[in-house]
Amino acid sequence: MRAGRCAAEARAVLAGLAVAGRSLGEDVLAVVTGLEVEAVRRGLRELAAARLLAEDASGGGHRLRHALLAEAVAAGLLPGERAVLHERAARALAGDPALAAEVAGHWQAAGRPAEELQARVAAAGAAERVFGYAQAAAHWQRAVELAGAQPGAAAAAGIDVPRLSVRAIDAFFRAGDSARAGLAAEEAYRRFVGQPDPATAAVLCHRAAYFRASDAPDAGLPLMEEALRLFEQAPPSFDHADALLDYATIFLLFAAGRLQASRTALDRALEIAEAAGGTALIPRVLASLAAVAFVRGQVEEGFAALERGWALARAARDGPALVWLAVNESDALLKLARFQRAADVASRGLDDARQAGLEAWEMAGVVAANAAEALLAVGRTAAAAALIDPLTTTPPDRDRWLAHVNRAEIDLLRGDTGAAARRWQLIYAFPAHRSRVDFAYESAPRAAEASLWAERPGDALQKTRRALALYQGTDLTILSGRLLAAGMRACADLAEQARARRDQSAAVAAVDAGDGLATWAEQMGGAPFADHPFVAAIPAWRATWDAERTRVAGTGDPGAWDGAAKAWQDLGCPHRAGYAWWRQAEAQLDAGQPAAAAAGALRAAAAAAGGHAPLLAQIRALAERARIPLQPPDAAEPGAAPPAPAPAAYGLTGRELTVLRLLAAGRTNPQIGAELYISASTASVHVTNILRKLGVSSRVQAAALAERAGLLDSRPS
Repeated sequence: MRAGRCAAEARAVLAGLAVAGRSLGEDVLAVVTGLEVEAVRRGLRELAAARLLAEDASGGGHRLRHALLAEAVAAGLLPGERAVLHERAARALAGDPALAAEVAGHWQAAGRPAEELQARVAAAGAAERVFGYAQAAAHWQRAVELAGAQPGAAAAAGIDVPRLSVRAIDAFFRAGDSARAGLAAEEAYRRFVGQPDPATAAVLCHRAAYFRASDAPDAGLPLMEEALRLFEQAPPSFDHADALLDYATIFLLFAAGRLQASRTALDRALEIAEAAGGTALIPRVLASLAAVAFVRGQVEEGFAALERGWALARAARDGPALVWLAVNESDALLKLARFQRAADVASRGLDDARQAGLEAWEMAGVVAANAAEALLAVGRTAAAAALIDPLTTTPPDRDRWLAHVNRAEIDLLRGDTGAAARRWQLIYAFPAHRSRVDFAYESAPRAAEASLWAERPGDALQKTRRALALYQGTDLTILSGRLLAAGMRACADLAEQARARRDQSAAVAAVDAGDGLATWAEQMGGAPFADHPFVAAIPAWRATWDAERTRVAGTGDPGAWDGAAKAWQDLGCPHRAGYAWWRQAEAQLDAGQPAAAAAGALRAAAAAAGGHAPLLAQIRALAERARIPLQPPDAAEPGAAPPAPAPAAYGLTGRELTVLRLLAAGRTNPQIGAELYISASTASVHVTNILRKLGVSSRVQAAALAERAGLLDSRPS
């Protein structure tokens, strides 16, 4: 109502401010409204008196009191009036590069596609300069649409439309939206691949090949080979070197483990990048050359390549290169068991990613996962969770799958095996798990271990076999020790279950499965367990593998488990050492050694198992069965009286409660004796006392009463 009472000059200023949607000075308002500056000033005074302007004009500009007022005023204009004002606003604001996106919006609202096209290109470039990759991608895509509808305008402005598509693809990728990047790559390939310029056609083939290979390398390989063929017809370029880099890493190294072929392609990429002045690409090529050198056992050469890459990237302040180098160096340090150093390098890489606006980029997710893996290796579950939890609030996707692999492991360590299983189902829904060996060595061992702790050894064995099938040669089998150890543990668990059930055929099948894994390792030339300069954990995995094989054959070997525990302890991996100590104590008790002999290993296991809920539960269960206190007697405070035991329901002792829970689970007296390391006759005495104290005459009645009384809350699985 107040606006409606204003005079013509004030209403013109009101309309200009409403359409502009931002604070404007008097000179700019004069251009937008078409009024003289004095007329603008009179209109502003009237609007201020009517309380229609914002009170804060400290920046020298003026804006309407509320955004809703602007909407109402703009909506009341005729379409032609709005179009004129948008065109004037675009011209008035065009001189400020920071307002390029607003200018493009005004040209769009004015219905001027030719002018909008150039403004969109400028806006996209401006957004990228301040790391606004998602906004840049939207501008690039809009520019492609406009150029398609106005080919003459694009040609007149000298705009290369296929290259606009490539810029959109790359912006989506750096914004952490690989799904939309892949769709944009397919659309660009479909529309523009027939370009007469071989370099442009090659770039389009390269982008489409890259995103097809995200699901299956074989799907992208023909296009990548076509891209490289086309590049050979053009002068050396950054794009050619970039394509060779992806070919060497994705298609040769990770998909096929072909180290020599990968090294040859990377050397060629480096040569072309240097010839073309592609300084931004050289650190990434050097990082990949380092990765190949590491796998070949050339550790010093690998770090030298990384150091050269760091120097170039730091000098250029190249954010993407710094993140890429952090990924490769932290991964190398993980393999070398330098866990604290790996966590430090990865953390700095995360900082670099944030400073460059790349925190949503796929490579930033990888460096975060490396940091978490280092923390998990040294038993710092809570610290790893603090890093990974914020990155996994949405379902797994191409850009965050590795963070979700870490989150699934954290779920397991927290004791939430159900959450871990559900997350693994989502992760395994990606087609890449069926075809990429890097997925196999990163995720399959953890998935198998999750199944083992959930007491599904058959599933663990199946996951192991499926992943081993992806290893095509021996180059990358140096990374398969963890997977093989998990598979052998699955065979051992299956064998123990079969023997407990007196199922001879299942026991034979478990032994055969273990022999099959051993045969696979032999077919790989023994590489999975042969000492290698780059993989520090191989001796520990070999010791664990050997110890698990004794469980497959029969009672575990305490000496073998003691060796495995010491190997993991030397590496600084408490959870792995704790698992081995637990198995050592179990093997000692199974061999008939007294509880006192197993107490040291079991207490060491308990001390190492902090942050690993499933392992700690198994250690406590074994301690309860064997009546081994996890705190040694001399650990109590000197002179302190022992705590009085809490009264048990029905007068049952702690031992009798343990027997009752086993009885309720259907165990016979000999089975109870075997599980608690007591004789069958002693177990029978406990059962008799339990029936008497409960006032029942049968085992079934005792189980029913215990269920109703809530005495089975801690029953074993």
